[in-house]
Amino acid sequence: MKKYRKIWAVLLTLAMVLGMSMTTMAAAPTSKIEVKGLSAQEEETVNLYAAITLNEAENAWVVADWAQPYVTLDTANNKYIVTDWAGLSAAAAGTPIQQQHAVGVTNVTFNNVPVGAYVITASGNKINYAPMVAETYDNTAETLQAKNAEVTAKSTGYELTKKQKIEATGNKFVKRGETLTFEITTTFPAFEKADSKDNVFTIVDTPTGLDITDITSLTVGNAALTKDTDYTMTKDSATGAVTIDLTKYIGKENAHAGQTVVVTYTAIVTAAEGTADGGIYKNTANAYRNGTETGGDNEEGWTGDITLTKTDDAENEKDRKQLNGAEFEVYKNFEEKDGKVTANETDKLYFVKETDGVYKLALSNEEEGATSTVVATSGTVRVKGLDEGTYWFKETKAPSGYSINAAGKQVTITLPTATDNGKLQNVSVSDTLTDTKLSALPSTGGIGTTIFTIGGCAIMIAAAFLFFASRKKNDNK
Repeated sequence: MKKYRKIWAVLLTLAMVLGMSMTTMAAAPTSKIEVKGLSAQEEETVNLYAAITLNEAENAWVVADWAQPYVTLDTANNKYIVTDWAGLSAAAAGTPIQQQHAVGVTNVTFNNVPVGAYVITASGNKINYAPMVAETYDNTAETLQAKNAEVTAKSTGYELTKKQKIEATGNKFVKRGETLTFEITTTFPAFEKADSKDNVFTIVDTPTGLDITDITSLTVGNAALTKDTDYTMTKDSATGAVTIDLTKYIGKENAHAGQTVVVTYTAIVTAAEGTADGGIYKNTANAYRNGTETGGDNEEGWTGDITLTKTDDAENEKDRKQLNGAEFEVYKNFEEKDGKVTANETDKLYFVKETDGVYKLALSNEEEGATSTVVATSGTVRVKGLDEGTYWFKETKAPSGYSINAAGKQVTITLPTATDNGKLQNVSVSDTLTDTKLSALPSTGGIGTTIFTIGGCAIMIAAAFLFFASRKKNDNK
């Protein structure tokens, strides 16, 4: 019996030793840190720096050199106190203990992070984020315990791009009345206080020379949003600026932070000509987080115009004079066969008169003042708001004293090439059309009619002579 007791005592002693050894060899608790709110528009590098870590052998906190000005150690209670979190977050230096690359995602996770305090930095090619801090030590527990941490990346600005979705012709050379499609791409922002009722996220598009008509789609991440349910759209009646308000979709946990926002909408070109340093239209889009701009971009388009000068057909061009009052119809769709041009009535263009001799392409043939007839004043007529292509000016009424030029005039606007700064340019084309005086028209027949006329007159004169001679003879009898 004593023998068995000794055996049990030995076994119990071994068990205690093994138990102590297991406790000693047990791995220190670790945590994970999740970084949310990164922009899915680009690749970001996310670094994890250790500010405060635990020396397990001495059971003491170790503060990194760069972090020491911002940390106080409570050796009596074996705790650390961060006296300046902002300073600590900005001071991170050295080699990160972990690094992640986020490509097309909004969050990354650092695993197996020892207990302590850490600074996280994130940066991309176009977006930089404020440093973040995270603790993986539960200092409220009586024993050493790790805890998981979650931080949201916050940027002072996000990239916003604005572009016209290229039309079928493959360019941005447009005409008045054309419906264009635009696309805005940006990043859903992160908010300092995720659950604040004061959080606001808006996108404002301010157009010049455009009338924004409707949003055709709006997506955040992979979700298609519904107008009035997830966002609202309002339009300023005075400026035409459109505000897209996504405040309803913010939520309370920064759930959409970093996700790509794509807004697609249509707009009609309303301007008739470009400016000296800009295009026919220009619109600027800006995104705002709580009233502060986070990104912006603008887009432009260009146009063309034609000036046709009406003159007589004097042999010497220097002697030709400009003629007033000629009327024209203008066609872009027409056919030319054997030197003769024909066009369907349904294909003629409509214009709105701006001043005498100056017209802009009508938005439609129902626009107020729209007419298919343009009139040359002081010898010229100018039509604006045209895109590239060949136009036929059909003369429908000649100036007084002149004949209609049945051939009309074909004038071509050639698509311009981009300038050094990548922009196109507005194109102005000039040409002339001559008319012939009616009095100068060549004889179109032979001399037969002239002979008959002279002969007829001679016969009438002879008949009259014979009549009066015969009457005089009768009177003398």
